[in-house]
Amino acid sequence: MSSMDRFVQWLTGEEGEEPAAAKHAASRAVDGSGLPSLESNAEPYGVTVEPVTVAPGTRYWRITRVHHLGRDENGGRHHIYIDAVQADGSRAFNSQAHVTWEGGEHVATVDKPPNEPGTNFPLFKWQVCTVEMLGMPSDRVRGISSGHPDEPYPDGTESGNTLFHHSFLIIFQEVTAPQSVTSGTIQGRVENSREGLRVELVQAEKVVASAPVAGDGAFSFPAVAAGDYSLRLEEQSIPVHVQAGQTATVALSLAASESIIEGTVQGGGGLLLRLIQGGAVMAEGPLGQSGAFRLRNLAAGLYHVHVLRSSQAEPLVTSGALAMDGRNRRTVELAIPVADAPGTVAPPTFPVASAPGSPLDHYVLFSAIDAPEGRAQLAALLPKLAEKRLGFGFDYQEAAHAKQVTVVGDGQSIPDFQLDYLTTRGVKVRRLTGTPQENAAQL
Repeated sequence: MSSMDRFVQWLTGEEGEEPAAAKHAASRAVDGSGLPSLESNAEPYGVTVEPVTVAPGTRYWRITRVHHLGRDENGGRHHIYIDAVQADGSRAFNSQAHVTWEGGEHVATVDKPPNEPGTNFPLFKWQVCTVEMLGMPSDRVRGISSGHPDEPYPDGTESGNTLFHHSFLIIFQEVTAPQSVTSGTIQGRVENSREGLRVELVQAEKVVASAPVAGDGAFSFPAVAAGDYSLRLEEQSIPVHVQAGQTATVALSLAASESIIEGTVQGGGGLLLRLIQGGAVMAEGPLGQSGAFRLRNLAAGLYHVHVLRSSQAEPLVTSGALAMDGRNRRTVELAIPVADAPGTVAPPTFPVASAPGSPLDHYVLFSAIDAPEGRAQLAALLPKLAEKRLGFGFDYQEAAHAKQVTVVGDGQSIPDFQLDYLTTRGVKVRRLTGTPQENAAQL
């Protein structure tokens, strides 16, 4: 139970038994230094609090409450009620308060029963008092007086607060001035984080510390001296200001690198697969016998897949442009013309595109290469495709770059929405749904 609770009980005549010492400590708000905050409703009555200045680590009396008694609390009194509590909130018996006014002073000892205010001092007409504690440095309360106007109830009847009948409660608490705080903390998070990242703390172009990035992207720098810094992560750098006793919260973000390009190169076993971005080789490696491949952890950008012999510069086959956003997945199905498959000596003749930057004149769109029907159609039409030097593939978005597209397969293997996608982009489209031999004759 707090001193204020006990005081109100005493005022209202509802005194109870003294609670256990642990109940004396009130749950109070604290300031940035961890000390109890001041609660006061007395400013409108000209009352001010003068904090004492002490060195870090010094014990002193801190004022935690200045309360002007309300109309229902005062009951016509004109007193200063004073209580003093120890650090744990229990009453500081035998501590002394020093009350001064113009031409006089009084020392009041905190010695009342626990269910009453610790001590009190009667206010006389026109008397203006200052109150502080003795025994160690103390905050002061100035301007306490009973000379305030009547405060009647809303209906005009007289209340317990009239001219020269106003009272105040002051609570002091023993505290220790905190040590000087000269450092703060930086806490942050990296969006799109990946394994193995470290954030560097830089000041005056010098790395003063580094911190690992956890699996969830979080990182922190504890006990950082107050000042201006920058946080550096790979090519990114952002400023951060550290205040003593405070936590600076920051956010860093890396471009997502989670895109995947995967697929199969039919007849490509043993050939070299190369990933190209902006004319630069980003990755390369030999294809296995199945021709399957997967390129992971790709950042946003425009890519091409080339398949070539390791001894030749020109690719045997290339994909169309693959736009990746750092998170998406694209499937590419390519096929090496029979004449260019490993083990043959014929020069590469397929595919052939129009001039750089212009669309293909004619593109043949097949269903997925892993479908039996798609494989059968492709095998039957490969000679015709090579003869007519037609581009082909399995991606309707890639086909949209052509002027004319022949779709090989029915509406189940190649859905109508893909045809709608092509026609809305001005592509001339026709569909072949016959047998492989019939389609070869119509191509």
